[in-house]
Amino acid sequence: MKSIKWQQVAVLLFFILSSGYLIMIAVTHPFLGINLEERNGGWSIVSIDREGWAAQHNLPLDASLISVNGKDPNDHLTVNMFNELEMAKSFTLEKDGQILSFPNIEEASPVHWALYIILPGLFFLAVLAISYLVHQRVPRRFSAHQLTLFFLAIATGYLSNSGAVRDDLYSTFLNTGLFLISPVILIHFLYNYFNELGVSWFSKKLVYFLYAVILIVSGFESFFLFSHDYPDSFNPVPAYILSVLYLSLFFVIYRGLYLHRATEYGTIFKYMSVGMTIAFFPYIWLYLLPTLVFKEAIIPLEIAAIFLIALPVTFMYLITRERLIDISFVMSRFRYYFLLSIIPSIIIALFCGFIARIPLNMITYFQIYLVIHLLLISFLSLKEVLDFKLQRFLFAARYSYHESMHRISRDMKNQSNAVDLMKVLSDEIRNVLHVKEIYIYSKHNNKNVYCVYEQMPADILQDLDGQLDKQTYDIGTIIETNRGFGVIVGYSLEKLTMLWCRGKKDFTTLNRDEKTYLQTISHNANIAIENMSLIEDLVKELRRLRNDQTQQYPAWLSRLLFTIAENQRKQLSVDLHDTVLQEQLYLYRKMDDLISSHRSASATLQAELTMYKESLLDSIHLIRETCNELRPAFIEELGLVQSLKNLINQYQLRSNFTVYFTNIGFDAELDQERILAVYRIVQELLTNAVKHSDAKIVKLSLSNDQEQVKLLYSDNGKGMDFSFRRDLFSHIGLSGIEQRVNGLNGQLTVNTALGDGFKMTITFPFTVNKEVQV
Repeated sequence: MKSIKWQQVAVLLFFILSSGYLIMIAVTHPFLGINLEERNGGWSIVSIDREGWAAQHNLPLDASLISVNGKDPNDHLTVNMFNELEMAKSFTLEKDGQILSFPNIEEASPVHWALYIILPGLFFLAVLAISYLVHQRVPRRFSAHQLTLFFLAIATGYLSNSGAVRDDLYSTFLNTGLFLISPVILIHFLYNYFNELGVSWFSKKLVYFLYAVILIVSGFESFFLFSHDYPDSFNPVPAYILSVLYLSLFFVIYRGLYLHRATEYGTIFKYMSVGMTIAFFPYIWLYLLPTLVFKEAIIPLEIAAIFLIALPVTFMYLITRERLIDISFVMSRFRYYFLLSIIPSIIIALFCGFIARIPLNMITYFQIYLVIHLLLISFLSLKEVLDFKLQRFLFAARYSYHESMHRISRDMKNQSNAVDLMKVLSDEIRNVLHVKEIYIYSKHNNKNVYCVYEQMPADILQDLDGQLDKQTYDIGTIIETNRGFGVIVGYSLEKLTMLWCRGKKDFTTLNRDEKTYLQTISHNANIAIENMSLIEDLVKELRRLRNDQTQQYPAWLSRLLFTIAENQRKQLSVDLHDTVLQEQLYLYRKMDDLISSHRSASATLQAELTMYKESLLDSIHLIRETCNELRPAFIEELGLVQSLKNLINQYQLRSNFTVYFTNIGFDAELDQERILAVYRIVQELLTNAVKHSDAKIVKLSLSNDQEQVKLLYSDNGKGMDFSFRRDLFSHIGLSGIEQRVNGLNGQLTVNTALGDGFKMTITFPFTVNKEVQV
């Protein structure tokens, strides 16, 4: 644990003791909310705050204040200084000759407790916890101390609202001073934080100048407060100064974003700008400026201050996360939903005003609009998340093209031959396109010979003969006749393979989306079939070389086999990326341009186009995930240990067991072939654990000595009967691991029994004499 200096302890005690005092004031003195005006040598009630005690007890307006705590009203501090009645235990009013007495003012409303005690108190506790995490996790440097100081200042300033509205002098001084100095501390933090990173875009003189302004304003504030002579002319000065400070803060951060948006620190600037916008936008635009311009706030100060939690959360996220979410993607979504919700929100707000029994002013209309707008944005955002999470389980998603592509890509992994793959494709097309009948057949290019998977009507074959003899075709070519349509999924010098559909059930022709869908799956199917054929031919040849006694291949051959397999995976990933994915990206850009160029289209058409655009984007993400599974991204750059950690994190998200991984004592420098072999072995072990083990705990250990690398795996699952050996080509599982280890000239031992878990130990030397190049 890091040590804490006495200066830090003193600052922390100041904020904690001040917060305790502020909470005590809020608990012991209810917020009355009575505003007075001096008339004919006396004081009269001119207005009452809606959240105050007076509004709850229906105090009459224009009533004269006779006494406060049994004394003359002029002797009460808040009346004399601020023209408000606060911090009173009792008072007496006179209205139309009737005396109204209010003794023993103690109770507070639930709204008062929520806005002035509970929420600020929870905010302060949350900031204390965040400050502790910053102290523990961030290396010792000046910027970290400033960040903690900013957190505490903004939290205590929020808490001081409870005392400031009661006209407590110390609370008012804290409220003004802390809210003024908080943006300056934040600007100072930004200067030091980025200066430590070697980034600078504004002068430190600005920070010193702002500190000087704050010192002068706070000096006048404290003098007026403690001299009990607060001039009306000075009352708006802190608010105007605060507006200037926030403008300076936003100028600094957005100028930094503009200058460094294309650098490696651009994402950090984006996060900071978004966090500060969320934190200060409600306060500045919905409270501060309306109060200064219209003398009435759109939302209360206490509600606006709640959004300040965005700042410590933003900075805490930045300093504790190694990988950040795509903030540009999130903001583009928010911007889209914001614009989409404007017109409906205006219509609903006007409708609410129309059905209201009392006339509403512009501020009330805007408040209603704001609430409805936020609700619509939240609803649309939640709908998008639920659509993505649940669409594969919904009936409507059954006919979605991008969801169909996802199912086909997923099912391809489970097929071992072209026949099964073609059946999967035919079933999927039948469900998605609602076709009447679908046939799969191959035709020899030079002989009048057909190969059909099921009996085809003779009239269809005759019709196809006339069509196919006219020209040559390529993969993805769609043929349409009066009897139906077909798509070419395989074409070589010897034969042509086609999926033929008699027609759609609704008797319509193929539209552009359906043609694109058929062409895409035909390209994917062709790639998969070609790879299956190559692997089948290779397996047949390799089986001849297997040792009949050990049932193992020579080490060089095992390495060759898996090297070829990895190269095929890599090539398939590249093909998907360079063909299907690029085509999807092209369609996505064209759809985006189409939407942008048709702003005048109806809202329904805009929404439908946007839905198709989002479907394309989901399809793009699915193809990228498939590419990453075929070839682990950045494994060469990250190294073995970090790649294994990333792999384990992925499995942790979709499994019910906990993985404990240690790499203490591992410093071997392995070549890429061995790194990939260990990665695939761990991947297979974790896959088996997900499917078969029912384990709760999985342990992995990677280490090495001077001669060899050692990988240990164990789990507490149900184990297995390992009294027999499995053939590599009949069950790609443990035997696959065994063959990989054999290719590394290593050794593998397994200890397992039914109900006794599973343990595997793998060792292999650092180097192998002969490398395999493919």
